[in-house]
Amino acid sequence: MWSPAADAARDASVVPVEQAEVVGYLLDRGLLGAVSVVDGGVVVRDVSSRNRNFVVERRDGPGFVLKQGIGADAVATVAHEARVYRMLSAPSGGMATWMAAFHGYDEARGVLALGLVADGRDLRTHHLRGRRFSAGLAQALGRALGSLHRSTERPQAVVEPRAAPWVLSLHRPDLSVFRDTSAAGIELIKILQRAPGFAEQLDELRAGWQVRALVHHDVKWDNCIVFARGRRRQTRGLKLIDWEAAAFGDPGWDIGAALSQYLSFWLFSIPVTGATPPARFPALAEHPLERMQPALRSCWRAYAARVGVEGVGEDEALLRTVRYAAARLVQSAFEAAQMQDQLTSSLVLHLQLALNMLQRPREAVVHLLGLPGVRPSASAGAGR
Repeated sequence: MWSPAADAARDASVVPVEQAEVVGYLLDRGLLGAVSVVDGGVVVRDVSSRNRNFVVERRDGPGFVLKQGIGADAVATVAHEARVYRMLSAPSGGMATWMAAFHGYDEARGVLALGLVADGRDLRTHHLRGRRFSAGLAQALGRALGSLHRSTERPQAVVEPRAAPWVLSLHRPDLSVFRDTSAAGIELIKILQRAPGFAEQLDELRAGWQVRALVHHDVKWDNCIVFARGRRRQTRGLKLIDWEAAAFGDPGWDIGAALSQYLSFWLFSIPVTGATPPARFPALAEHPLERMQPALRSCWRAYAARVGVEGVGEDEALLRTVRYAAARLVQSAFEAAQMQDQLTSSLVLHLQLALNMLQRPREAVVHLLGLPGVRPSASAGAGR
């Protein structure tokens, strides 16, 4: 079984790759030909952030992305991501359509080499520029996640299972919360602890966490890359990136996170003022929910079709997904709160909607996702 501690101990002293040596590195690895270099068509850009990242573009073919961890923990994380790419890029993996090309992992230098998604931009930027919410791209995201979960139903030793997401225990923080959390974040935790039923709902989700398939664990628009495809490049494709957190877990978390992105985008677009009655908030949204609902429906339906759930099975999966989407809204609010001194009205709206979804997921299916009502079942729980 893979051990992150062992990876960190072994790879803590990797030699950093510098921008000036990237071309030579790719030549030595056989990923770049001399002709590409001689004709001057190779450009290397440093896009480092948490990791040391380089984007390599060339005129005569597809480009590359090189990723190298900085520090022992990051080195271990990149090594883990390489294992995920290797597993999913295998012919039997069924995920090549939805991922960047895997060009190998250099264990000695701790460098992951991936294909560059040409002319790609993240889904958030795509939505902001176009000011529309493509049902086709939402469908592609549902298919990608469905393909991932259906093709990895049997856990493999190369990737460990993971415990339930940390946000499901956010209302039960340890002492480190006072050192690592902003004032707004602490206030958010207090709301989770005081609001009737909130803590119990999160506890129930955590207790029901099921390890059933490989889960991306960080599905958000920033990690969905849109690109042009086809001979005339008039259609759009989608790739999932940043597999650092991938582990075996509950598939409902991924699809719930995908749906929550639309809801969070809607909530952040509502201008909340003291003079406006709360009932009027949705009507003032810059990005109305009604414009997103076709995408929400397409995402879920494509996912359900790909994983093969139907009838009562689909109803139960949808209710579970809605509740995970609610928890992901809490996570989005907490992450935003970490950069603020006090809770904003938008973050409070996130918490209010999340609690409503947790307590009344059937209503959320109809009024938020715009899907037909879910049929009651004995296993769905009282009131759900």
